[in-house]
Amino acid sequence: MNKIDKDIVDYFENIKMYRRHIHANPEVGPEQPDTVKYVKEQFLNLEDIVITHKEEKAGLVIDILCASNGPTIAFRADMDALNLSETKSPNHLANKEKFCSLFENKMHACGHDLHTAILISFGKIIYNYRNKLRGKIRLLFQPGEEGYAGAKQMVEAKYLKEVQNVFALHCWPNLEVGQIGLKKGAFFASVDHFLVKVSGIGGHGASPEKASDQILAVSSMISNLQSILSRKISGLDQRVLSIGYINAGNKKSKGVLPSSAEFGGTFRTFDTNVQKKIKEELEIICKNTAKMIHNDCKVDIEYTNSYPQTINDNTSVLKLEEIFSDFIDDENLFLNYIPTLGAEDFSFMLKEVPGALFLIGTNSTNHNINKSVFLHNPTFDPDEKSMLFGIQSFKSIALSLLNNKII
Repeated sequence: MNKIDKDIVDYFENIKMYRRHIHANPEVGPEQPDTVKYVKEQFLNLEDIVITHKEEKAGLVIDILCASNGPTIAFRADMDALNLSETKSPNHLANKEKFCSLFENKMHACGHDLHTAILISFGKIIYNYRNKLRGKIRLLFQPGEEGYAGAKQMVEAKYLKEVQNVFALHCWPNLEVGQIGLKKGAFFASVDHFLVKVSGIGGHGASPEKASDQILAVSSMISNLQSILSRKISGLDQRVLSIGYINAGNKKSKGVLPSSAEFGGTFRTFDTNVQKKIKEELEIICKNTAKMIHNDCKVDIEYTNSYPQTINDNTSVLKLEEIFSDFIDDENLFLNYIPTLGAEDFSFMLKEVPGALFLIGTNSTNHNINKSVFLHNPTFDPDEKSMLFGIQSFKSIALSLLNNKII
């Protein structure tokens, strides 16, 4: 049977308090100043604590100094929310318990409120063990994971310079509370974004032959791009290309063929060669399609390598398997869990320091996983008991690595 330490169980009301405060006060974008202030307040006036807060985009670092010299082990939590309006359903826990988001179009729908509450609680609990440990425990409270590469900002601020290992978790509704998923190697995909702008000759809807019809060009490009996945990339390679934005014309001027149109999207993969291939083919298809529609269609492509693949260190994963098996039953510990085409900026930290990202289940055991909503959904409603397992995971890692030989 899964086991949670008594000091964690006894702290559960505080854990929920942290999570609910953060959930009710979500902050989006590259900076989370109010969340940082709240986190910092939990560690003020404590001995053997060093707080570093250089600039908002680089987040907050809290070091717990242990009894003797030793390695520095870091644990990271992302703090930012999403531009999403929370459900008004009376069955939603945040509405039942009155801690729903206080701001329209801002919501913690990716579990970062749980991540932050877990790291605060882990810090408060492991603080009481500092005199029995060696080295330093570094808590990395990271801003801007949702598209702003906050992890990269923390790396550039040199917060991982003296760190031997770094660990992070992500709540996961496809797993039940008490289950953990991890794997060696690539776990989360890379993500690249693109914006395609097409310009040319506008005109009257009654005389399309006198215009270059940018809308036709864009719609043809969107359709043709899917041939990259089916005809240019091996079916054995995991990859996805999705269009999430399109804009052209004016809905009040339906008879006008606009002189410009644009669309954007993302593609994801676990292979850097596939990543390069998709970029090359995207440019070829868009430019050739434009020429096919009209010689006056001009194409401009903005391309961004956003996040690299999140690649877990094999040695670190092997150590986690050993640590987690002490409190998680074999049937609840998934050691070669399915990788996801989602992306994580924790990848920047793992490029600097060996470590691992793992998943903790947030789905209530009495709910059907196949019917539960996934992340980034306005009805996302994780079971708060999942945080106990996140804290236990971090605590067990710290006690193992700072009591014994570093991995």
